[in-house]
Amino acid sequence: MNEKLLNLTDKQCPVNELMNYAKTHKCADCGKCVFGYEGATQLELTMADITMKRSRATDMEQLKKLCTMMVEQSLCDDGIELGQTALAMLDKYADDFAAHIAKKSCKAGVCKKFVTFHILPDLCIGCGDCVDECEDDAIMGKKKFIHVIDQSECTQCGKCVSACDEEAIVMAGAVKPRGPLKPVPCKR
Repeated sequence: MNEKLLNLTDKQCPVNELMNYAKTHKCADCGKCVFGYEGATQLELTMADITMKRSRATDMEQLKKLCTMMVEQSLCDDGIELGQTALAMLDKYADDFAAHIAKKSCKAGVCKKFVTFHILPDLCIGCGDCVDECEDDAIMGKKKFIHVIDQSECTQCGKCVSACDEEAIVMAGAVKPRGPLKPVPCKR
């Protein structure tokens, strides 16, 4: 069992870590046994769906069944180890997996589809640098107005953050900062 994956920090996402582990695991390239190779592939695909907000309510149950079958049916120790590690992570980090699946949130802020960008009204001076940088036209506003990011248009590229010299644009996870719904004149 991979002990490193069972001792993650708050800045690491268990779902993302398990996806990357399955992707780079020996079983992903082996192909000698169905339960090792297909198990690693299905584990990676399911984790990718969860990190991309495409999860289903039954994913946890399916993952536990898959990993149990990997432990019982894999022909080598590598497949068994992958299944055991995944089962241990599903158990230890159950709240994190549930938050991804049910609440569509990533506590660590690692999964990009769960992250949103916001402009802090107290820091925005209405310069327009972020508007110029946004290729998706997701930022509304004009000179001397507090800009607002349209979350339905934003692709979470993060280019606006580096364009803002005032550090008024922040990345948010589950807790979102308050701001105006539409551009309003700057008070600064």
